[in-house]
Amino acid sequence: MSTADVERWLSAARLTHAKRVIETILEGRDLLTWNELLADDVVLSVRLGTAGMNRTGGLHDLRADLQVTGQQEAKRVLKSTYDEFRKGLFVTTGVISGYDVVLLGTLSVQKPDVQIESVRVGIYMAFNSEGKIRKMAIADVDLRPLTDVIRNAAEGVAASS
Repeated sequence: MSTADVERWLSAARLTHAKRVIETILEGRDLLTWNELLADDVVLSVRLGTAGMNRTGGLHDLRADLQVTGQQEAKRVLKSTYDEFRKGLFVTTGVISGYDVVLLGTLSVQKPDVQIESVRVGIYMAFNSEGKIRKMAIADVDLRPLTDVIRNAAEGVAASS
């Protein structure tokens, strides 16, 4: 076995181990406290368009564009919105690569006039080697560009066959 083969094998083993650690954390996230989930220097970003959350908590029909740093500030934002956010969130896809996780889904928000508005959201989490979230971003996402790239790549392969 060459040195390059050994390095590839070790890299794959590290990624597999990281994925298993993150899957275990995600499966038990409701049993863990924010202190157990968040790194001390976590950076939380929330970028939501029409459906969002205000700075004091609670999901509302407002635009949200906030970023907080540190476990205490992130906990404050997450504690004030998590129950309502979780009720309205339906995760459809999850991708884990090493210590990075992307969850895609739909967030439904009850508007004051009794309408329910749904937006596509993505949640990105970067974990450190101790399994704590060091970066977390929640944003509304437009999946059309990604879909277009994948479709164009598939059509290019089919055309060249």
